[in-house]
Amino acid sequence: GRAAMAIASLCSDSELHTYASASDESAISQLKSQGIRITTNFRPTSIAFAYFHPLSVPHIEPSIKKIERQRPIHVTGEAVLRFGFLEGDAVVHANRAVYDPQTWRNPQAFYDNGSKANELSIVLNELELQHATGIAQQEEAVSQLIKMQNAYSVVVKAGIKGATVYERTGKITYIPAYRSSKVFKIGTGDVFSAIFAFHWAYRGCSAEKSADLASRSVALYCDSRQLTFSQTLMPKLSPVTYIPQAKICLEGAVDSLGQRYVLEEARLALSEL
Repeated sequence: GRAAMAIASLCSDSELHTYASASDESAISQLKSQGIRITTNFRPTSIAFAYFHPLSVPHIEPSIKKIERQRPIHVTGEAVLRFGFLEGDAVVHANRAVYDPQTWRNPQAFYDNGSKANELSIVLNELELQHATGIAQQEEAVSQLIKMQNAYSVVVKAGIKGATVYERTGKITYIPAYRSSKVFKIGTGDVFSAIFAFHWAYRGCSAEKSADLASRSVALYCDSRQLTFSQTLMPKLSPVTYIPQAKICLEGAVDSLGQRYVLEEARLALSEL
């Protein structure tokens, strides 16, 4: 839904295919009010992602093991962005497709369920790449993934370190993360994949340019938490300079359990970044 809203801010011709329960009606209505055409496939319950704070690991309810698998969604289109699902699957037929598996738990290959695309780009993070290939070294893992899935390009996201675009031709391009005055992590992956798909699959831009525009859009989203992207501000954004092994000093009281908890959570979140 968040990805569909991001694309709808740039294009009036967007369509969302998703699973939804009866209790999701208000969310569906909100999306429709943005001009998004929606096809829903029934699921018996909602699925909730609860975050204690924006950098915490989400609690999923019902638990993943208890989520009932539904019949696959079938989608045909010129340009299609496919996400992985917890409750089902999407079989895609597209000219250009972008695939974001959204999980490191045994990520499914794009073509394994019968999906087809004349050109495929895969967007995933470092952990998902390792689990998809079983290879720790990034360039070797990407080379294997491109061969396994016959991909045109693979975009590997690395948080504050930015992203790297690997193309089938052998071209490798580093894309920086861009500075924002605030950091709000929830939804940044949705925004990145949506904007990349819009520019690469729909507009026909290069993978390099599409990934750069996606990274800039993420910075604007972090700043405002809005799914609209100012074309005036976009070129003015500054890249984040990544300094490995920098030292951060955390200062605070530990007189109470709450104070200690905040410091420990801050330390954990920073170490994971």
